[in-house]
Amino acid sequence: MIVQASELLKYNEVLAVLKSKFSDYGVYEFDSKPQRSIIVRKSATVGVQITVRDTEIMIDACCPNIFVSGLIGFMSTIFPFYHNFEMKIRDFLRKTYN
Repeated sequence: MIVQASELLKYNEVLAVLKSKFSDYGVYEFDSKPQRSIIVRKSATVGVQITVRDTEIMIDACCPNIFVSGLIGFMSTIFPFYHNFEMKIRDFLRKTYN
């Protein structure tokens, strides 16, 4: 999912906003290549990966545990709890940056 922002986004600000709003979840940086991302982890198997680019935020359901991800990574396309969490994060970011 992609959220379009009305102004230029700063990665560190988005990270701080997510840490503040979702303090009950694990929110941390993931130094992926070619661009770093933010992971919001609801549990060991449910999370989202967020990539910030200029005026857009890309949000993808993921399994935040790299070892578990290899085993059950396909689940994010099958089970609704991945999509529900993805939409929760998307709705918050849409309200905050639109």
